[in-house]
Amino acid sequence: MRFLPILVLAASATVHAQSPQQLLQLAQDAYKDPSGYEITGHGAVQPVGSSWRMSFPVLIAAAPAPFDDPHAPVSPSGITGGPFEYTKVGDGADSKPLSLGIPFAVVGGFSNLAENVESVKEIGTEQLPLNNAPVDCRVLEVQYNPRSEDDAKPAPIRYSICGDKHLVLKKVMSYSTGRHSDGPPVPWTVTFDIARFHRPAPAWLIDPKNLPQRIERDEWLGHSAPAFQLRDLDGHPVMLSSLHGKLVLLNFWSITCGPCVKELPDLQKFAEAHQDVTVWGVSLDQPDRDKKWLAQHQQSFPTLSDKDYDVSDLYKVHGIPATILIGPDGTIHDYWEGSVTLADLEGALHQLLHSAADHAAKP
Repeated sequence: MRFLPILVLAASATVHAQSPQQLLQLAQDAYKDPSGYEITGHGAVQPVGSSWRMSFPVLIAAAPAPFDDPHAPVSPSGITGGPFEYTKVGDGADSKPLSLGIPFAVVGGFSNLAENVESVKEIGTEQLPLNNAPVDCRVLEVQYNPRSEDDAKPAPIRYSICGDKHLVLKKVMSYSTGRHSDGPPVPWTVTFDIARFHRPAPAWLIDPKNLPQRIERDEWLGHSAPAFQLRDLDGHPVMLSSLHGKLVLLNFWSITCGPCVKELPDLQKFAEAHQDVTVWGVSLDQPDRDKKWLAQHQQSFPTLSDKDYDVSDLYKVHGIPATILIGPDGTIHDYWEGSVTLADLEGALHQLLHSAADHAAKP
């Protein structure tokens, strides 16, 4: 019996054997697990001055590593957005925040948790449910460096890292309900409660037709496309205002998004067939990574870098792929979230040109 306390103490010590920095790295590595996985949960936010709390589903998944390289790290893809649920939590008479955007900084970034870190400290522990059972979690507070010298230091983010897999089951961060500098920050919470490993790729990751129904963002139609400036993959600035008077197609995508990659050939065929339409991919990845991937896959898709999510948040993109067709007058003619086909693009362009011709013919 005299050995029992020693054994208990030793077991307790091993639970926290990793330093906070090591634990954060283990959490990042968990999302590169080559076995394949699906992790599901939800996010929630209450905008400033609103009487409503909005919640939304979040899904992260990765296909298993290829058979010829079974230990290769994988890249996760994600789905977020509707259906949204609204809960009245205040006494105000305000309406539901139906046009609220979900920033990618809130629901993404799990595969680079340990990058660009200034400091990390452990601030407590908690238990959270995972696969219908409680698991022990360590809570880390991570301070990241600013993205550039011109940016203010971001607010710290709290991660609850749980179980033997070192998954983030809760992420809490302070962030605006739009683009980075738009409005005061509010608390966003993302939690996950189901995780399955050693799984084949989900159907929606293999074929875009298995995605949830494509959403048409009708609330944007007829409105002026918000102005922006991004750099292309060679570092040259591109301003949307410089394209006024031209047809513009924007496609928000990522090389880690299976449905995005699968629709690239149709987008390239559309661009080649319609030289009068300026087609730009708006990538959420690092520029060097995009250039390497495009070269390896012999793709020539013209791409702008939105690695800090400024423009995707400006256009309140809930999920990718997302495609926006902008008319010569600078107004949004079509806005889809979900995969589009060549026929979809051809039909939208025909309708836009037909409407423009009818408008010009009117006295």
